Amino acid sequence: MAYLLDSNIFIESRKNLPMDVWTTFWSKLSEMAMNGQVVSSVKVKEEIEDGYDELSDWITQHVPDGFFLPVDAEALSSYSMLQNWAAGGDFTEVAKADFASKADAFIIATALAKGMTVVTFEKSAPQRRKRVMIPDACAAVGVACCDLNTMLRGMGVTI
Repeated sequence: MAYLLDSNIFIESRKNLPMDVWTTFWSKLSEMAMNGQVVSSVKVKEEIEDGYDELSDWITQHVPDGFFLPVDAEALSSYSMLQNWAAGGDFTEVAKADFASKADAFIIATALAKGMTVVTFEKSAPQRRKRVMIPDACAAVGVACCDLNTMLRGMGVTI
């Protein structure tokens, strides 16, 4: 099973698992990226690079070319479907605009187009109207979604 990582997997892990303390975690994540077990979206790379710091340096040094998948024609088709779903939902206009412009919809669209599982720390909140939550959007279009620990357990990874 291929896993597609959300921005918050990198960002929250950097906050909660400092690279100088959790070296085994970061080495394992790099190894999984190198052997193609995990990938992400070019839109995630853009979000990470916006906050230029040690995480953007780590990305440059520890993930291979091709790790960040481009938004291709298949993903754009799925993106359009996701936007139609969000537009028909009971979300605020700000939530719909954010979902259209940030990485979340592109991550889900790429996973849908490629048959991947989205990995995120977000939690489902179907009644939430001020933000489209990744697990809820995934469920709406039939994309598998899990958190980091579920992914690692599914891969048989221990750290």
